[in-house]
Amino acid sequence: MKKFGSLCLILVMGLITLAGCSKKESPGNGAGSTEPFTLKVTYKGGSTPKDLLDKGLDIFTQQSGIPAEVVFIPGSWADYITKLQTMIAGGDIVDTCTVAIEGFELMVKSGMAVPVDDWIAQHKAEWDAVVNDINPMVMDFMKFDGKLYGPPNEWNNIVTHLNTDLLKEAGLPLPPPDWGKEQFLEYAQKLTHKRPDGTTQYGCFVPNYYFGFEAWLYNNNAAYMTADFKKSMLLDPAVVEMFQFMYDLIYKYQVAPIPEPGLNSTRMLEEGNVAMIWAGRWVTSNYVRDGFKNVAVQYVPNFKTNVTIWGGQGVFTLKATKHPEEATSLAIFLASRPWVETIMEYGAIPVLNSVAAQVVPALGIPQNAELFFNSAPVIKPVQAPATYAECANLVSGVMSDILINRADLMTTLKAAEVELNSILMD
Repeated sequence: MKKFGSLCLILVMGLITLAGCSKKESPGNGAGSTEPFTLKVTYKGGSTPKDLLDKGLDIFTQQSGIPAEVVFIPGSWADYITKLQTMIAGGDIVDTCTVAIEGFELMVKSGMAVPVDDWIAQHKAEWDAVVNDINPMVMDFMKFDGKLYGPPNEWNNIVTHLNTDLLKEAGLPLPPPDWGKEQFLEYAQKLTHKRPDGTTQYGCFVPNYYFGFEAWLYNNNAAYMTADFKKSMLLDPAVVEMFQFMYDLIYKYQVAPIPEPGLNSTRMLEEGNVAMIWAGRWVTSNYVRDGFKNVAVQYVPNFKTNVTIWGGQGVFTLKATKHPEEATSLAIFLASRPWVETIMEYGAIPVLNSVAAQVVPALGIPQNAELFFNSAPVIKPVQAPATYAECANLVSGVMSDILINRADLMTTLKAAEVELNSILMD
């Protein structure tokens, strides 16, 4: 810890040194420019409370002398990426952006982001102070064509969240890490029953969204598309099998509600209306806000293998910035210990291993919380081509049509296969 603390001190001193850069000549800032400026960093609205972000940015300003502010972009990650493109195309100056892995390829291939290798060469001590505490495999997710585009700073996975009060009522222990299809169905059925008032307590809520459903596909040795993002795999028998299984959970086994618009799976778990949902650590924000403590986590049921899907967030320096040196210093700060300790008490898994091991269990919820970061050895990144937004919207539509029983499963998947191939070709 002493060694890491000294490295953080190096980072802080480096950032303080950069304070002078805000008033000196820097690339894109104009020769001899001394105009004051405020760095702008985008964040997905609702992902982290603004007061925490402001608190973290205050630390950056105190250390560097450079003001910084958050620009919130509301909506899903698909919406966020689309709106960020629109902002930049419209001339809005944003210096740094936080983007989920769903947008990594787009940021690079569109040219919106710039590599930071030159910055690293000039500030190696500051860089190493941060990234030496990050899993090398995770760092590789930020590398494209041999160039690094910044640091990752947080991640999430998909695990099973279980209401422990409902488990206790059903006489069920927390399922084992290697539970499979049959044991999962046993749990789902025992956790489903009609109440005296005529309402139903359901065993689970199907993961009817791109990230959540692909976590199940991975555990069935399947995926939406080929690894090179060039061809749809929606008609792969293993994919069809999983779509059919989700459909059967609702209509055959009747252990899950129809995921109609307006239903909130996290709220239903907290209220005891469903016993299991599939999400990452982001829902701990809801648990803390609502005072919900009777929850535990376990791996996604193992069909053919045990894989944990990885969805991380990276911090990019934007090509449009007029202050690339300072913008990159902010990007590095957004992965450093002072930042992640300030804003990641809950909501995400800190990408710094030492901080994750400290912060995640300390929150006290959910039970078995170490699973969040102990799953790192079996992680596999979510499939995120440059056309992610279109792919995610397509999958959402497919799941809605199938699970709300609006259209025949195979007819829907055959039509989606054609559309997904068209999107990937573009």
